[in-house]
Amino acid sequence: MKFRIFTFLLFPIAVLLVFSSSIIDPNNPPTGRTGAPGETTCQASGCHTGGSYSGTVEITGLPDTVLANESYTITLTNTSNAIKSGFQLTVLDEANIKSGILTAGTGTNIGNAAGRQYVRQSSPHTLANGSTSWSFNWKAPATVENDSIHFYFATLCANGNGQKTGDNALKSVRSVVLPAFVSATNEQSKKLELKLFPNPTNDFLEVAFSGEGNLEVIDLDGKVMLKTKLSSSKKLDISALSAGLYMARLESNGKLFVNTFFKKD
Repeated sequence: MKFRIFTFLLFPIAVLLVFSSSIIDPNNPPTGRTGAPGETTCQASGCHTGGSYSGTVEITGLPDTVLANESYTITLTNTSNAIKSGFQLTVLDEANIKSGILTAGTGTNIGNAAGRQYVRQSSPHTLANGSTSWSFNWKAPATVENDSIHFYFATLCANGNGQKTGDNALKSVRSVVLPAFVSATNEQSKKLELKLFPNPTNDFLEVAFSGEGNLEVIDLDGKVMLKTKLSSSKKLDISALSAGLYMARLESNGKLFVNTFFKKD
């Protein structure tokens, strides 16, 4: 009799646990889901599955060359056909170590794990007219010289049913550079820009730089897709590339310059 009573009491608890495991907490997404090296996204981790939403995720508010110890207001935007969305972002240097300091803005919060810092939504957003965005702050470091800094970020495209099913993730990366003398003046930083246009583009990409160097075009998985020598400017045929986001990486006189572009269908 006691065993029957005990089993009866355990049954609703078990049901509650099963039900709870199918519900997510959209206000506190787990860290380590940005798609950065060594990380997955919330889709790849198996937390969210089954969605087929399409769109883009991007950040704005950053120049191609940042100033040491300078603070920047960054806006992350999900543009898609989803119903609801959340996001997560981390900033790493070339050694995949935390770079700079993230500070939460309205509707976001900060998480820390495994030596990395993350900014994420404190509440999910419902998309309006096909997009939604969050803003937060990032302060550039003072010691990463002649090196690139990578912003890894992912957004969830969700159907808003409160479950883990019917959702999928979009991810991207944005890279900037902090040269040795960039903290001097804004005019100096402008001279260091690696310019890409038009952006987005279809078949050809114009590359402009005030010097010479070796240029590589790299996909999001780190694979080098194109290599060429650059002298002042060059027109690249990128028609063979698949649609998506790419990084242009230029090494000139021991310094590294980075920019990104989007290849359209």
